[in-house]
Amino acid sequence: MNDVIKKHCTTEWCEYVKFHSEKQIFNAGDYIFKVGDDAIGLYIIEEGKVKVIINNNDGSERIIRLISTSDILGHRGFGGDWKYSVSAITLEKSDLTFIPLEIFNHVMKANPDFAYYMMMFFAEELRESERLATNLPIRNVIASVLFNIYNVFGLEKESDTKLSFTLSRKDIANQAGTRYETVVRVLADLNKEGVIKIDGKALHILDPKRLEIIKNGKE
Repeated sequence: MNDVIKKHCTTEWCEYVKFHSEKQIFNAGDYIFKVGDDAIGLYIIEEGKVKVIINNNDGSERIIRLISTSDILGHRGFGGDWKYSVSAITLEKSDLTFIPLEIFNHVMKANPDFAYYMMMFFAEELRESERLATNLPIRNVIASVLFNIYNVFGLEKESDTKLSFTLSRKDIANQAGTRYETVVRVLADLNKEGVIKIDGKALHILDPKRLEIIKNGKE
């Protein structure tokens, strides 16, 4: 049972969710859901990595969120016409727990701690979306993408600096809303400054505190 449910729901409701939920396994590159699909429940990542994307007007895709173990997925389809305006794609083999919408609603109404957690989760996601919508210089935006990868995916167990999963340069550009060449240039600058280390396709985060400062537009 996922830690979020365990922490914020009573033992009886944890058992209720466990009984009514469904384990689902996706291979790397699989769609969990697509734009236009009906929102029929909530997903919790038990293990794995997922990207959430939107379609731009020119037909291109943009990554708007990265999620990993214990994160929640699928809430963006709630309300309105109850259809997804985003798509979710696995970055590696991922194990998910699917909670049907009716069960989720019962749990929310019966467990105020869980309802409060979800409210704070929605508020934080909205706050971060608003921050990224500001007109920050592209260096700061790319630093924000890197810090998010660091924060969500973490480091390899055998390393103090190497990201456990590095997005492709194309995907970094995609999430930052910029060109591939700009990402390459900014990464080279950050590498020269000792903030990160470029290791082939992989990246190391050498100075996470300074990366966060750049992310926040304070440098």
